[in-house]
Formats: sequence, structure tokens, C-alpha cells
Amino acid sequence: MVLQRAALLILVLASPALAAATQFDAVREQSRQIDDLAPFLERYLGSCRDEITRLDCQQNVRAARRGLDGRSFIASVSEQTLEIVKPERTRRGYRFVVTPFIDGGGIALTHGEPHRQDAAGRPLIGLLVMEGALPNGMDEMALESALRTGRLRLEVVFRPEGTWRLKRKGQPGFYEGVKAKFLALRLVESRTGAEIASKVMAGP
Repeated sequence: MVLQRAALLILVLASPALAAATQFDAVREQSRQIDDLAPFLERYLGSCRDEITRLDCQQNVRAARRGLDGRSFIASVSEQTLEIVKPERTRRGYRFVVTPFIDGGGIALTHGEPHRQDAAGRPLIGLLVMEGALPNGMDEMALESALRTGRLRLEVVFRPEGTWRLKRKGQPGFYEGVKAKFLALRLVESRTGAEIASKVMAGP
């Protein structure tokens, strides 16, 4: 048993990609799966516009947040992946630049909070970077095909930490979202589930 553990430790230390995957799985195992992000964000943000029921509604929203704050969750993003993940070729493999601004039905899930907008009125938020090499069984052509056809899924482990609101530049209305701390990210090939890159920022 001791020899097996020692061998596993040596293997993990010798393979940064495997170490990152192991760390991601450890964070994921302590997180609750969200099948649909939009209802989760809507419940957390709340919408209390009716004056007659506003006080009761606000109390319910606060109670819902208390039940969610301090916990970690994992959500998968498919359709938006190519919009928020940009690949860059490097000498060692690939770098994936992630814009941590995920649209959940008109409510955004963000890593931190945007405070300003660019010239086009898009909220600005700090980027996250994942480094990755080709997974076993995938060559460069297969990866390029996955990138081109959108066969990618981004898995996000996060902890909600409040809400934010930002007046739209030059337009009526506001951007609204749930401010979160992103704990870990993983990019996988949708068809096979093979990990392409991952990054762990913090444990739950």
C-alpha cells in the first residue's frame, strides 16, 4: 500500500496535467451539480417588482441566498464556450483565455464584479488563463476540429458571493448578475469527455 501511494505521488509530481486534473476532481467532488444555470441565478438574484408582495419577496430572496452562500457549485457551459474561451498556441501546447462572464438567461454569472464597460458598452472583467497540452488520444488536428466545430464544454466550479448591477452605457436598463468566486475551471471535449485544460484557483 505504501509503495502504491508513493508511486502515485511520483506520477502526479511528474505530470502537471495529471496533478491539475486531480486537483480539479477534488474540488468538484465537494461541489453541488447545477443542471440548469439560469433558474439558479434567477433564484439567487430575485425579482421583487410587485409593490404589494415586495417585502415578502425580499425576505424569501434573502433566505434563499443564505441557503446558497458559502457553498460551492459546478455548472457546465456548452453553447457559450467558444464565445468566452479563446485558444492561443504556445510552445508547450495551448493557452486558453477565459472571460468569466457567463450569460444565464439575461443574468450573468461572473468571477468578481464588473465595474465599467468598454467603448461598445460591454462589461469589462478580469480574464482567467488555463494552460493545456494535448490529452491522450488527441492530436492537433482533432483539437483544431473540436475548436472549430464547438465540441467543447467548460466546467465551472464557483461559490456565490452576492449580486451586482451596472447601468448600460448609452442604453436603457441595467446589466445584472451574480458575483461569484470561481474556484476551478476545466475545458473538455464534449464527445469523449477528454480534458484539454484545467485550472484550480482555490478549494471550496
